[in-house]
Amino acid sequence: MSSQRQTQSKILCTLGPASSSLEMIRNLRNAGMDCVRINFSHGTKDDKQGLVDRIKEADPTLAILCDIQGPKLRIGEVGEGGVILERGNRLVLTTDEVMGNEERVSISYKELPNEVQVGELIFINDGIICLEVFEVQGSEIRCEILTGGAISSRKGMNLPSTKIALKVPTPKDVEDLKLIAELNPAYVAASFVGEASDVNTIRHILQSHGNFTTRIIAKIERPVAVDNFNKIIQVADGIMVARGDLGVELKPEEVPFVQKEMIKQCNWLGKPVIVATQMLESMIKAPVPTRAEVSDVYNAIGDGADCVMLSAETASGDHPIEAVKVMRRIIHNSEAHLPLRNPDFYNAHSHAMPEVLGHLVHDACLQLKSQGYGQGKILCLTKSGFTARMISKYRPSMPIIAVTHEERSFLEMSILWGVRPLLLVGLEKLGRTRERIHAVVEECLRLGWLDEKETVIMVGDFFDLGRSANQISLFQPQELLNRQ
Repeated sequence: MSSQRQTQSKILCTLGPASSSLEMIRNLRNAGMDCVRINFSHGTKDDKQGLVDRIKEADPTLAILCDIQGPKLRIGEVGEGGVILERGNRLVLTTDEVMGNEERVSISYKELPNEVQVGELIFINDGIICLEVFEVQGSEIRCEILTGGAISSRKGMNLPSTKIALKVPTPKDVEDLKLIAELNPAYVAASFVGEASDVNTIRHILQSHGNFTTRIIAKIERPVAVDNFNKIIQVADGIMVARGDLGVELKPEEVPFVQKEMIKQCNWLGKPVIVATQMLESMIKAPVPTRAEVSDVYNAIGDGADCVMLSAETASGDHPIEAVKVMRRIIHNSEAHLPLRNPDFYNAHSHAMPEVLGHLVHDACLQLKSQGYGQGKILCLTKSGFTARMISKYRPSMPIIAVTHEERSFLEMSILWGVRPLLLVGLEKLGRTRERIHAVVEECLRLGWLDEKETVIMVGDFFDLGRSANQISLFQPQELLNRQ
């Protein structure tokens, strides 16, 4: 792992042709990557298995998020180097398999000619290209190019006003979920969900193939998902604000408000939220980001994002390592200027007792600092990671070290704001609470995560009480060790 100072908000990197080697995965980790995303829109089953094997070889503590494609409409193969579409020209989209050029491009969804209507708009490549349908004839959709630009193979398509019959999950998703059930990653990202039942269906498929542990992140990228957000968030384990498709399906100027509201709801409930797509887009080619991109990342952290994601920047870009380093620097700068939260606002009352604990920890940090104790850490003993989530959501002013004996919980906590997870196998076998606390403190001291003279706020159920019966205590490590 990197020896650099940890950010509170985490960095999720997409792996691809530019970053799938063992060496690159290690370099990304050292640059600041906290967890990895595997895009199931591309590659074979063997490709995915090989990539997972390399990730585990590079660093077995890296959490993996597998992102299923969903009913994603894509164009087909385009000539090497891509093609330029000129405004005012015409383009034929066809279900026939052709090598794409300036006049004809194939599409993946064979039913589209039966569903699209004359006058409707088709967007390609996250809305960069805009086409208007003027005629549908057999397998061909004939369009006028309203906004031109470059396209390359397998770019996505969006049709905001077209009623598409595809459902979530698609047949491809179902096959991919069978593999994901075997790979057993920490998270699966569910693309193009529209309602809570889509999340439940994906969970049922995983469970039907023996996987009861992988958590589900619902990607919000359609207006219907925004409308049903309050129900989706109740059944999902986390949310991804996928601005690429969302910014095409909605008016672009509406996306910032929607993003802020979704982050607020996730923070309120204590569920992790990832902000994704086009965060440092220019760094796919350029060694530095635009000022607007820097502001975008800075503001996402200020809004309360647990995690920010790099897509093509690390998957296929020219500067994957530098993109992570830049992202890390922006996060640090944003976090340095974050105002303290008003904890009263984040009392959702959905988990009353754990929320009281989180609130108490937030207040204890403030009291300790006001009385001159200064440096300190929160040590959270947790089996499932739930207590750590309830503390994290209040954004306390001291770092959180979350200790668990469960490998699954350890991996899942890698995307939580402010949480530094620690796996201590066998901790649950220690009989006395004091022995467990002593073991945790000694390990943190050995790792250099604690100083003997700093103040520790110890929180947890200590594995022998009920989930809602947490304890909290304050001490200095040297005091604990001197009493042995």
